Amino acid sequence: MAQLLWLALGVLLLASSVADAATANYTFTVQSMKINQLCNSTDIIAVNGQLPGPTIDVFEGDEVVVDVINASPYNLTIHWHGILQKLTPWADGPSMVTQCPIQPNGTYTYRFNVTGHEGTLWWHAHSSFLRATVYGPLIIRPRNGTAYPFPAPDQEVPVVLGIIIINHQQIPFLSIV
Repeated sequence: MAQLLWLALGVLLLASSVADAATANYTFTVQSMKINQLCNSTDIIAVNGQLPGPTIDVFEGDEVVVDVINASPYNLTIHWHGILQKLTPWADGPSMVTQCPIQPNGTYTYRFNVTGHEGTLWWHAHSSFLRATVYGPLIIRPRNGTAYPFPAPDQEVPVVLGIIIINHQQIPFLSIV
């Protein structure tokens, strides 16, 4: 009888920890877009028509689901920088290592869990020059009810630094997302 009570308690504790986790769904449409910098107009490949791409904002323990629609003329994969893909190596992103590239006009769904991860990370294309424009922040906040390991900030403002090269000229930029 005591073993049955311990088993019931264990199942209850496991269920309560899983109940806090959520599924965060995102759709990334990778396609060409025109940008204007220093009176020059050029086409780049970006996600959802923005540079940097969308911010993934989740809590530790959440499941992340990203549907990638490749509307670009290039093969691509996405790498989730800083996420240890222990049970989901196919979601890691190195082309021809853990997955085949997403072909032009193709789709792929990344599905992974962020248990054991916290902090401000980033995601980026893992395919040739697309790394320069296909990227964005990945913010994993402490699980609800868990304190920061430092005094909680009054405000959080993610800042992304980058460089665009137009006509062989490097143009730095700062983006507040």
